Amino acid sequence: MAQVDILIDGVVCSYGSHLVISGLSLQVKRGDFLGIIGPNGSGKTTLLRTIARVLEPSAGRVVFMGKDVYKMSARELARKMAVLGQEHSAEYDFTVHEVVLMGRTPHLGRFQGERQHDLEVAEHAMRVTNVLHLKDRLITELSGGERQRVMIARALAQEPEVLLLDEPTAYLDVGHQTEILTIIRRLNATSQLTVIGVFHDLNLASEYCDKLVLLDRGRIRAMGDPFSVLTTENISAAYGSTAVVSRHPFLPKPHVLVLPRRVERAGGERVHLVAGGGSGSALMERISLRGLSLSVGVINEGDSDWLTARSLGARIISVPAFAPVTVREAEELEAIMIGAKLVAVAEVPFGHGNLLNLRACLRISERGIPVVCMGDASKVAERDYTGGSATKLFSELQERGTRFVQAAEFDALLDWIVAEGERDAR
Repeated sequence: MAQVDILIDGVVCSYGSHLVISGLSLQVKRGDFLGIIGPNGSGKTTLLRTIARVLEPSAGRVVFMGKDVYKMSARELARKMAVLGQEHSAEYDFTVHEVVLMGRTPHLGRFQGERQHDLEVAEHAMRVTNVLHLKDRLITELSGGERQRVMIARALAQEPEVLLLDEPTAYLDVGHQTEILTIIRRLNATSQLTVIGVFHDLNLASEYCDKLVLLDRGRIRAMGDPFSVLTTENISAAYGSTAVVSRHPFLPKPHVLVLPRRVERAGGERVHLVAGGGSGSALMERISLRGLSLSVGVINEGDSDWLTARSLGARIISVPAFAPVTVREAEELEAIMIGAKLVAVAEVPFGHGNLLNLRACLRISERGIPVVCMGDASKVAERDYTGGSATKLFSELQERGTRFVQAAEFDALLDWIVAEGERDAR
C-alpha cells in the first residue's frame, strides 16, 4: 500500500465569520497527482493554503508525513514541500541561476553560502525544466512561459517530496500551459513527486491528474478518478451549468464542454433533431444555447448523440443499442414531431435500422411541419446504406419543399424561431 503523504482530517477554515471549508477530510498518497477543482468560492485555494501551513484551520488537522504541519517549523516544511503559484512578475534583476539557487535556502545554515552540492542540485533542476541555457539571462528578460519554468526549477531545487500548484498556468497561453504541466507530470511519474494542484480548467485537470477532488461550498462533492468525478450530474450540481462530457479523442480521459447557463425562452418553442453517431451534438448545442426546447430521436441508447441529448435534458425517443427503429417508436416520433417548430435531419448515415426516421420526416412534411436537412444534397448517397431507399426518400422530401442547409443558414432559422416566439409572447 502506498504511503500516505498528507492526511487532512476534519479541517474547518474561515475568513472572519465566513465559513469556507467545513469538516473536510481526505488522504493524498505518495506519488499521487491530485487536482482540486470547483467553482469560485468553493474553497480550492483555501485548502491549498491550509496544506502549505499558510492558513491555520479553526478545527481539524493537516498531517504531513506523520507530523502536524503546524508543529513543524517553516524551514523543516520547506525542505519537503514546495509551492508553485501563478505566473510571477519579474521585478528584480536576478539571473535565472540566482533565482533557482533561492530554492536551496531551506537547506542552508544562517550566513552559509552555497556548497558544491547546492550548485549541482540547481543545475539538475534547470536541466530537467529546460532552462539551463538561460542560466545567465536576467529573469526580467524572459517570457511568461520561460519564467514559469524557472519557478518550477526553483521549486525542484528545494528537493521537495510534495509540490503544491496554485493554478500555475492561469496566465499562460495554451502552448505554455501544456509545456509546464507536461514537465510536472513527467517529474511526478519519474521521481514519485507527489503533486497537489488547484485547477480552474476542467480539461487540464482531467488530462494531467490521476485523481480529482471536486469542492462545492467547502465540502467534497466528488472524489476519485477523472471519469467518476467529471460527470454531467456533478458539474451541474457544483457549477450550476450544463456540461457535455465525452471521451477525449486521443487520451483515456473525459473531455468537458461547459455550456453557458441557458436563458429559457417564452413560448416553449421546440426543435426536433434526427441524429446519431455524433452527427447532431454540435447542432444540439446550437439549439440549447438559444434557449429552445429540444427533442431527439429515434436514437440508440449509448450513442454519442444520445449522451449529448441526455446531458442537455432533451426529450429522447430511444431504442436499445444496435436495435432497429420499430413502428411503435416511429409512431411516437411522429407524435413528437407534430408539436415541433422545426424538424432537422443531421448528416447521419442511414441504414435499414433507422430508415423509419426518414419516413416519419416525409410524413411530417406532408402535414406542413417544416423539415430541413443538414449538409449537401449531392452527397446523400455517400451515407445511404439502404441500397438507394434513403436517397429516394431525401428526393421526395426535396420535392415537398425540404431544403438542405449549412450551419449558418440553420443558425438563422433558429434565430427566427426565437424571434417569433418572443413576438408571440408579447
